[in-house]
Amino acid sequence: MSRKKANVEGTETDLTSMIDVCFLLIAFFIMVTEISKSEIVEIFLPHASYAAVDIPKEDRVIINIDRKGGIFIRSTSYGKPNDTTNKAKILNDLRTYSRKAGYDEELPGRPSKLTIMVRADAHAEYRFVQCIMMLLTDPDVKVRKVHYQAKSPVGSGD
Repeated sequence: MSRKKANVEGTETDLTSMIDVCFLLIAFFIMVTEISKSEIVEIFLPHASYAAVDIPKEDRVIINIDRKGGIFIRSTSYGKPNDTTNKAKILNDLRTYSRKAGYDEELPGRPSKLTIMVRADAHAEYRFVQCIMMLLTDPDVKVRKVHYQAKSPVGSGD
């Protein structure tokens, strides 16, 4: 009994589906990168003498304060927080984020899992940061932690 060898000279591989998958992956990574960058506003961060914080991304809200005092939360611009209308909008959205992070109004003693990261420009007036901090003390905004982002410690090489 002799076995016949398959003819391998005429075999071709169709790479069309592989190319389609590659393009879909590229499109996915481009979209994910754009979405993750939308929370960050370009600001000049102050230096810190000591900073070491690992913040989980789930249930985290980044509040950006630019040089002129403009507030940006999750790519939404609110203007300056000392305006009554803007303050009400910010407070309403912070309450919404708190509820989404697990705050139950029926169980008032239980905090939410909401973590706030404040990124303020080094040249922004402190009164804008103070206004945000006052909004975070609202009884309906249940925040677990508040972090301030700064540049790496001076002299650390970064």
